[in-house]
Amino acid sequence: MVKAVAGEAALKGRRIIKSRGTGEEHWRTDFLGKPGDGGGIKNEPQAFLIEMHADETILPHFHEVDQFQVFVSGAGSLGRNKEAAQPLSVHYADHHTGYGPINAGPHGYSYFTLRAKSDPGAHYLHKPGYREALKPSRKRHGVAAGITLSTEPVLMDLKEAKVERLLQDLDGSDGLGASLIRMGPGLKRIGPDPRATGGLYYLVLNGSLELDDGAYTAWSTVFVSRDDAPLAFKAGTKGLEALLLQFPRNSSEQSPTNS
Repeated sequence: MVKAVAGEAALKGRRIIKSRGTGEEHWRTDFLGKPGDGGGIKNEPQAFLIEMHADETILPHFHEVDQFQVFVSGAGSLGRNKEAAQPLSVHYADHHTGYGPINAGPHGYSYFTLRAKSDPGAHYLHKPGYREALKPSRKRHGVAAGITLSTEPVLMDLKEAKVERLLQDLDGSDGLGASLIRMGPGLKRIGPDPRATGGLYYLVLNGSLELDDGAYTAWSTVFVSRDDAPLAFKAGTKGLEALLLQFPRNSSEQSPTNS
């Protein structure tokens, strides 16, 4: 079932939480799913926004599920990758693949975390027991930085949809992929077949994405599971720029065939 959450509505639930790694406080807004409770992996999507305090650090860690992170405001760095300090940026990490630290600059740093399955919680590399939690993984991770959004008149003047592939260095033979979709007002599109992936998200960045139940503006999330039909959508009156984030299939999941 397609799950769409309007950014404006979700942000009304913004709250202060403490980092499990450092105890520092920052803001969290849940879009889909709930915070990990230390139990097992749940077969349900999980999407939330973290807004870090000025000069805060989130220490190196890994998760038990594949995930995308999208850095949307403020400035900072991700590990040794200083280019990630340029919002807008996309980061992908396979399950059981360590990354970090995430360092916020003096004006804070905000990012979405998007998962097709709910993660039990982070395993921090400075805490005992993390080695016992490690499992085999392809260990893929990468960053697409410096993504630029269109000005309003340029986007509204777009006459045909454009799709720009991101994270080109990562092997996407199992469905993994990330791209930026740009569409002028009223243009229609049908997304990729989710059966070729492990599920996928549309994250609205500019303009609005229109579905049968309404229009979704900036920072809205739309999750499409493997069991759903390809998403049919339309750009709003000011056009649309959205990220399309495709998760890899599990080894037990087969891609569709033409037979």
